[in-house]
Amino acid sequence: MAQVGDIEYTKPTSLASTATRRLLYLGAGHVFVALGVIGAFLPVMPTTVFLILAASCYARGSERFYRRLMAHPTFGPILRDWREHRSMTLRTKRIAISAVVIGFAIGFVFIPLWWIRVLHLSAGAALVLYLASVKTRG
Repeated sequence: MAQVGDIEYTKPTSLASTATRRLLYLGAGHVFVALGVIGAFLPVMPTTVFLILAASCYARGSERFYRRLMAHPTFGPILRDWREHRSMTLRTKRIAISAVVIGFAIGFVFIPLWWIRVLHLSAGAALVLYLASVKTRG
């Protein structure tokens, strides 16, 4: 464990072997952070999943950005909790599943083509099944 201020974090697994790969991981990490921030404001987009992907990319692309994300006052605790337990609290799981169901139901109403509705509902069902399959803690 390393420490940033008064927050401990696990060091990144290992940086990519070439500068090009590190740059690609860094760019992907930035994209996933942007999507995660957008997801914090839109009920259909998952915030935590994108931030977990960002942390994974940063762990391979930039130790500095990895440390900053893990030490972030809002997102850091969520990421550290996921890294340590690989589980969700029952409350978090209920909120996530409810948000997905409500968001996808609203989207379903506004989709005019039946085949896009089927794809939309399939994506929503897959997301709910994934969330339900994640281990529940406390």
